[in-house]
Amino acid sequence: MDNMILRHKPVAPYFSATPEVIGIEITGRCPLRCRHCFNHSGPENQQELSLEQIQKILDEMLTWNVQHLRISGGEPTYHRQFKDIIAACQRRNITIAMNTNGVYSSTMLDYLKSAPIDLFMISIDGLIANNDAIRGKGVFKRALLSCQELKKAGKQVMLSFHVGAGNQGDVAGLIKEAANIHVDFKVAPIRPIGRAKDHLPNALIAPKDYLRVVQTVIDSRQQYPHINIVTDFDILDETLPASDCHKDPTKASCKAGRTMININYDGEIYPCAFFADEKKTFSAGNIHSISMTQAWQQSTIFTPFRIQQKSAQCQSCHHYQQHCYGGCPAIAYFATSKLDAHDPTCFAELVAPPEGELP
Repeated sequence: MDNMILRHKPVAPYFSATPEVIGIEITGRCPLRCRHCFNHSGPENQQELSLEQIQKILDEMLTWNVQHLRISGGEPTYHRQFKDIIAACQRRNITIAMNTNGVYSSTMLDYLKSAPIDLFMISIDGLIANNDAIRGKGVFKRALLSCQELKKAGKQVMLSFHVGAGNQGDVAGLIKEAANIHVDFKVAPIRPIGRAKDHLPNALIAPKDYLRVVQTVIDSRQQYPHINIVTDFDILDETLPASDCHKDPTKASCKAGRTMININYDGEIYPCAFFADEKKTFSAGNIHSISMTQAWQQSTIFTPFRIQQKSAQCQSCHHYQQHCYGGCPAIAYFATSKLDAHDPTCFAELVAPPEGELP
């Protein structure tokens, strides 16, 4: 793994004894074939974890006192035993957040309205023209209808938007759509991995454009105070309290490999879902042959993630460890081949330092 060697002098590694954040991509099956899908999900992808294997993961989670799970796919509802998986979580008092495309049959939507799922994060990629160009004709309207129906049923719903070079102009319109149906909104950059490398090779958003996106987010918080509007690069909003990551090293960077672990639908264990590439560069083993605990405690894959060091630009930035955790290491790696490189979407250098602080 020569391309993962850190460019800075490492300090003592650290990690939590067991992961605190668990994600499972339960299936690669999906009715859509999105042009930017990070893990090549689609109708032709039949790989998925068995109910038995997922139950083993759930039981191992409980030994760590972790009782919250993020479920994704593919499209999770297309798992052949999806309802059994939800029931297995419910029996173990495990709460669920689910990443989903929002494209359901009427039968599935009726089930989801009363299912023990705590948060629905419904993905969308722009207003109707941009979204349907990426996700397929008619998907925009179906996803918004699902948001409305789930919200009416009393569910917590968040519209999840991945912004890139071609759809950044849709942010304000999407936030308005979310506000109209009273669902929360999250925006994060498209990652240059999976199908995006082939079908959207220039999709990575430029810093100056991402700056405008985040400014739109902040302005929208004032306009629509009845919903939560979230971005992972919140360095502009002076109303937000500073984080406490300078006091806790586990919060000084992205959670990947430090407090978070993700299981892919083929069983491979990764620091984060966004590190699953075709070469399995960042796989810490396969759940079919090794436990999560063994992988977490023994695999050297996680070592670079547990070095408490960011790029020199981050270290000298007045925003780092205040409102910023140093950006996304997956974006940095797949854009530059350096795990500790500066996140190329960062716009900190375009922003004046807070009053009273030196640049």
